[in-house]
Amino acid sequence: MSKELFKDFDAVSEAQWKQKIQMDLKGADYNETLITATREGIHIKPFYHSESAPDINITNRSTQTNDWYISQKVYAGNAAAANKKALDILNRGGEGIIFIIPNPSIDPTLLFKDLPKVGVQIHTQFFDLDYIKSIHQIAPHAYVHIDIIHQLASDGNWFKNKNHDYKNLDSFLDKFDGYFSNITINTSTYQQAGATITQELAYFTAHLNEYLNHLNEGGTLSAFAKAGKRINIDTVIGSNYFFEIAKYRAYRILTKTLGDVYAIDLGCYITATPSLRNKSLMDYNVNMLRTTTECMSAILGGADTLCNIPYDTFFNKENEFGDRIARNQLRILKDEAYLNQIGNAADGSYYIDTITKQLVEKALDIFKDIENAGGFTQSLFDGTIQRKIKESAQQEQEDFNTGKRVLIGANKHPNAALPLQKEYEILPFRKIEPRKTLIQPIVTKRITEELEKSEIKKL
Repeated sequence: MSKELFKDFDAVSEAQWKQKIQMDLKGADYNETLITATREGIHIKPFYHSESAPDINITNRSTQTNDWYISQKVYAGNAAAANKKALDILNRGGEGIIFIIPNPSIDPTLLFKDLPKVGVQIHTQFFDLDYIKSIHQIAPHAYVHIDIIHQLASDGNWFKNKNHDYKNLDSFLDKFDGYFSNITINTSTYQQAGATITQELAYFTAHLNEYLNHLNEGGTLSAFAKAGKRINIDTVIGSNYFFEIAKYRAYRILTKTLGDVYAIDLGCYITATPSLRNKSLMDYNVNMLRTTTECMSAILGGADTLCNIPYDTFFNKENEFGDRIARNQLRILKDEAYLNQIGNAADGSYYIDTITKQLVEKALDIFKDIENAGGFTQSLFDGTIQRKIKESAQQEQEDFNTGKRVLIGANKHPNAALPLQKEYEILPFRKIEPRKTLIQPIVTKRITEELEKSEIKKL
């Protein structure tokens, strides 16, 4: 159709486009005027052309129709209350549940009572094989997310110790069939602590490689692949709209690339949740706009499950209004914007394809450096990962403080009609309790925290 419409016009080459732009600049420097540098080390051009666009082929999408699922997290501190809330969510637009189980005293029978066989993800804040077995007996359709390296990175300690945790992981992967037990890579801490997208993708790759290398050395990698298992990737979504679309495409490419190295066909299932990194107490209603565009970018990038967060999740106790709005944001994107009707919507965008390729290449460069230094776990113990993330976070914080990194309602166009409060229902600032750890944990932090603290002191 496009060829028919433009058949009377000559094709314009990339060089001709650039020449025309340079003429229109009337002497201004092309690179200084129109090239934008990013934190990822990628330079954004004013236009992208088919002549230099890469051929991106993403083969391990878990769904070709982009029929993503609307899920919601439920903290299961009380089994009966969590069950009641889960049933309510499913009756009011939710399509899946993510249970966060804090301890093994939570009764799985009560937790799963009357729940239909929907997409249920289980995140336990402990690693108990007997407890997981009890879940399997009641809900074999669920899938459990266990990531011992994320536990180390975010907490500073293993669940128990390295040998014990890996032994449990081997048993977990071996005893349960299908999707109930998979390798899970949780990258949320990296992004929310201030890592760039390239760092996040590189740490994911190195993180995954630790597990694959462990299975390979133990002689069980082939069995893992033949059992039809996949990689669960738990992610958070940043605010750079097009780069986040490219990020989720890059996740799949990197998963397949690493699988090819081990001669196995690796598929992945991606769960995406908006990040807290850029959310603010100041003009907090803007958080709804941020989460909407963030969810859109993850959907267009190919995430499988979307789990939105309430706009007030970090300063108000769980409430009906916040939960309902967060869920309905996703219902609008599905039922009114029809973002589930078209698969691979980003395909063919020269800009997104180019960014995707660059993100993959830069992530692989960082990954190789990590491997040369002894691997991801060793780099955590050396403090290299923590230092790199801290440097990136400090640069982003400086950009925010100087106005280069803009958050509407916070450091630009503050809303006087929504002033800060002296106290909130829950503490909105990260509080670190001194304790003994094996490594320095990677600490998450919102960008606006220091500004908010200084403004609250004035009240």
